[in-house]
This record gives sequence, structure tokens and C-alpha cells, in this order.
Amino acid sequence: MDGIIAEAVVAILLFVDGLIFGVAAAKGILSIILIIVGLILASFIGLAIPFFSLSSIMAHVADILATESRYFSYYFLGFPISWIIGFVLGAVAF
Repeated sequence: MDGIIAEAVVAILLFVDGLIFGVAAAKGILSIILIIVGLILASFIGLAIPFFSLSSIMAHVADILATESRYFSYYFLGFPISWIIGFVLGAVAF
């Protein structure tokens, strides 16, 4: 019984987390535009801005996913659906 309650709580928390991220993504478009403008202005005045390579970012993400799937395999495979639903609802509703 305790395992079912814990799984339900985790699913609800993932839904709320996805909802919050969806709202942030919907509101973050202006922030992305301002970051791009800031990077362009910084390059015009000669500031060196370090960029990460796409391969290093992808390798880091793959390492994180492998670690999470090893420790939380049943959560990792089943609960992203709850997060995705919350994300979509947050992005569309707000």
C-alpha cells in the first residue's frame, strides 16, 4: 500500500513540475530573445563568451539519462508521461 501511495505522490509532483516548466516555457520566449540580443551586443563590444559544443552537451545529457534510468528504472520509464502532460497544459493554458 505504501508503494502505491509513494508512486501516486511522485506522479502528482511530476505533473506539477511539468506544469511549472510549461508556464516558464510559455513565458520564456521574450527572455530567449533578450539573451540573443545580449549575446550579439556583447560580441560587438569584444567580449569573449564561451560556448559549449553540442557534442559535450549531448554527452552530458546521455550520462544523466543513463544514471537516472539505472537508479529509477520504473519511474524513469513510466512517469515522464505525467510530466509531459503537465508541461503541455502549462504551456497552453498560461
